[in-house]
Amino acid sequence: MKPERNLAYSNKISKVAATFALLILLVSVLFGIYGPKIASRLTVLAGMPLGDVVAAVGEARVTAIDRCQHNMNDAPTNTTDRTEIVSRLLGRSFQVPDLENAGYQLRQVSPASIPGASYRSAELVYQSMPPNNGLWLVLYLAADDGQYLSFDELGRARQFTPSNLLWENIAVNSEDQSLVLIWSNGPVLFLACVENDQEAEKIQIILTSPQE
Repeated sequence: MKPERNLAYSNKISKVAATFALLILLVSVLFGIYGPKIASRLTVLAGMPLGDVVAAVGEARVTAIDRCQHNMNDAPTNTTDRTEIVSRLLGRSFQVPDLENAGYQLRQVSPASIPGASYRSAELVYQSMPPNNGLWLVLYLAADDGQYLSFDELGRARQFTPSNLLWENIAVNSEDQSLVLIWSNGPVLFLACVENDQEAEKIQIILTSPQE
């Protein structure tokens, strides 16, 4: 004689197994959706988003130009003399760009504090030469040790590499057309703040070309 099966007990086990399977499926789906975002957030915790850097230099640029305008009687800065100073600020060898071919002369070199590279960054202020007086270019330089992050169209964090070039708006009002060009040569992160698209295109080739 066969023992009787406990149907109630069997049904209970089936329901528990089905519920457990559904939970596993739900967790898998959620991980597929939010897993990359969680990983991206962990990456952000280990790096510096370029958005924070852009906001900082956008404000610092205004102060730098104002300071330079109040010292218009000072002679333009000798590019050669400042190369050693900038290299010391960055903690690595660096050749200060000569932008005379783009119509700019170097007016001022100062230490700067850029997010992600405090005490290891520099601020170079250039002014346009005649006949285009009145235009300013402020170049920020920061030691790049792979700590800077950009984001793709899906909001995923990526290390900012020398293959990248970004243009970001830093206008302070509706009449302002200022923007910043961002790139890296590997050891140094560049942020060139210019007054409009035309000036950006004019200096882009010079600034992004490999330095000799």
